[in-house]
Amino acid sequence: MPASIECDVDALDGSEELRPIDVKSEFLRSLASARQSALLLDYDGTLAPFRVDPSKVRPWGGVVNLLEAIQRSERTRLAIITGRPARDVAMQLGLRHTPEIWGLHGAERLFADGRIESESLPLQQHQSLDSARAGLYAMMRELRLSLRVEEKANAVAVHWRGKSTHTTGLIQQRTLSLFRPFAAEIGMTLLQFDGGIELRAGRNKGDAVRALLKDLPANLPIAYLGDDATDEDAFQALGSRGLCVLVRREWRPGAAQLWLRPPVQLREFLSEWLRAVQP
Repeated sequence: MPASIECDVDALDGSEELRPIDVKSEFLRSLASARQSALLLDYDGTLAPFRVDPSKVRPWGGVVNLLEAIQRSERTRLAIITGRPARDVAMQLGLRHTPEIWGLHGAERLFADGRIESESLPLQQHQSLDSARAGLYAMMRELRLSLRVEEKANAVAVHWRGKSTHTTGLIQQRTLSLFRPFAAEIGMTLLQFDGGIELRAGRNKGDAVRALLKDLPANLPIAYLGDDATDEDAFQALGSRGLCVLVRREWRPGAAQLWLRPPVQLREFLSEWLRAVQP
């Protein structure tokens, strides 16, 4: 594969041949000439490597300094859009000036001044999530498995990162069978991601992006950086309004226009962004 990150993702059909394109260069030129811009970022897997223990996740080296420098330029609106609770990501990210953070896939909105808004779910969805959680714990007792279960205000997720291939297959099959009836209900979504499955109610990352786009001028240079299947909703919501960037060690087909391998190419991209917005 070429060293360049400027790859025609339409050509990624299973072959190893990638055609270099000028998407990134054109975007950076528009960034340099614009008075304002927006940089939207996923957290786990994008700004920080995955860990079996999520409390130990920290950003890739150098990323925080670059984001703080981009903030100081005052020409970029920075927003984090994550599946984690917003305050957890704010603490782990550790920026001097906390940016706007959309947590729980958009169900929470933490503003830079510390205010937080949360999506309100109907009673039926809360009851469905409670039933799914109870079924999940019963399954774990039956299989005598210890798994990490995330109990969020709008979701329940099971993680199998670090488990054997055999165990992973068993957990995936049983969890899908458990969650699918709930996912068929109105307003519920079943989402498979790297290392787990989540049953979620309410907003997704695409909803968060659409809300942000309403506040931004139509011609503003915007980029969204994400790594997982959950970020496809955001890519599709952004569409032709901006640049969709996959940040991932291995290629994954989707709506992204560029592909960065972290952490080196991620830092390079943020460095180029910083040069474009500096006076």
